[in-house]
Amino acid sequence: MPSDDDQQYNLDFIFKPKSMAVIGLSTRNSDNPGNAIFSKNLMEMSVKTYGITPRADEVDGHKVYRSFDKLPEIPDLAVVAVSAKNTKSVIQEAAELGVKGAVIIAGGFSEAGREGMKMQNELVKICTDYNMPFIGPNCVGIYSPPILDTLFLPSERLVKPKAGNVAVISQSGGVLIDQFFISLKERNIGVSTAVSIGNKAMVNEAMLLKYFEKDNTTDVITFYLEGFHLGDGRRFCEEARKSRKDVVVYSGGTTSAGKAAAGSHTGSLAADGSIMKGAYKQYSIVNPINEQDLQMTLKTYSMLANPFRKYSTMAIHGDRIAVLSVSGGHGVLCADLLDKYGLGLTKFTERQKEDISFLLNPIASRIAGLNNPIDITGSGTDDDIVNILEYLFNAPNVEMILTLLVPQVPQLTMGLGRAINKVGNKYKKPIIAYVPWTPKYDLIRDALELQHIPCAHTIEETVQMANALKLKGIGGIRKKMSWNSNN
Repeated sequence: MPSDDDQQYNLDFIFKPKSMAVIGLSTRNSDNPGNAIFSKNLMEMSVKTYGITPRADEVDGHKVYRSFDKLPEIPDLAVVAVSAKNTKSVIQEAAELGVKGAVIIAGGFSEAGREGMKMQNELVKICTDYNMPFIGPNCVGIYSPPILDTLFLPSERLVKPKAGNVAVISQSGGVLIDQFFISLKERNIGVSTAVSIGNKAMVNEAMLLKYFEKDNTTDVITFYLEGFHLGDGRRFCEEARKSRKDVVVYSGGTTSAGKAAAGSHTGSLAADGSIMKGAYKQYSIVNPINEQDLQMTLKTYSMLANPFRKYSTMAIHGDRIAVLSVSGGHGVLCADLLDKYGLGLTKFTERQKEDISFLLNPIASRIAGLNNPIDITGSGTDDDIVNILEYLFNAPNVEMILTLLVPQVPQLTMGLGRAINKVGNKYKKPIIAYVPWTPKYDLIRDALELQHIPCAHTIEETVQMANALKLKGIGGIRKKMSWNSNN
């Protein structure tokens, strides 16, 4: 297979096709993967969808065709949902007809041994010769709302995130539709495209990184990777350093047991975990340590990528954070966690403490903790929070603000989110909020997030968001230095 440096493919025909054909329909089993893909795209998505089966003219009540040459048009995309042994002939026919791209669902290729590798190489040879890139094999498909959904599971079985600005590329289909989709939905993070790459026999990570770098619906590009084919890891890292977007990699196969599992899962060569961690850092790739850290990183980058909230993260060093809380205990926990993640609280001058005290209502002013974290206690009001936030936005020794909101406090109202927005909208300094993730406080949280202020469910999530911003700043500086040295 030629490297992506040798040959460029137009992946729009895969992710934004005007028409597609699904091959592998069953006349007896409506739960067959091909049937699920065909029916839901026909009825739920905008792509013009055709079904192909040599056995019938109608499947599940919909007109289908017996072969490619019977279709009323040449489709942009072929979704191949037949067995591994029958895939080659379908791909050959599609390529000769002039189809522009394919998604190959079946397993049983390189991950299954020598014979499977031979069949996979034959597919790559055909598609390279005809300039027809494909995703897979051994994948669950792609999801590109509102255009198409080639995931081979029925919609009623899937929890799908809303449309948004995060591209998700996963080597594991199961991780994509479970860990990614469910957590993204729960945290209100939207996707531009989701891709299960499986064995990545032809279209690999570096190609997808280059593609989504140019995609105007994508601001954040995230990967779940278990390993690289020989030589692909360096190429991927080099593309990441050139990217103007946030690149996030969540790693699998980092232990000896995980490496063995990765090899039998998608036929990848898992790299040493510590080596890849160092490489990701060097090439400005953010590498979250666990699922929660991943969620918070994606949420932060996704929400603050909005042009309305643009600011320079290169000015964030992570040691000038201000914490504003209505609970002393929350502030203590936050301070501990900031230290755990290598972040630091800014030190207020005596003049600043006096100013903060002056801004508080008389009762809160007498009992508030004026060091950092600031504890305005349960006597704090909406106005107290807003006034102090405005002061902190203007403080030269504050790079970022974490506000820990405990809506149970009687003096706080359900209009607090909107009140914070009014002051926050005037400044470009980042602010992150903690709001308990329960329907009772949706009004506060929704008001903040609609204005692109990310809200965390726990104190640790709040700190993970702050850490993500620090890492973004460090990566941005490295990228800028690299770009300057190459010019």
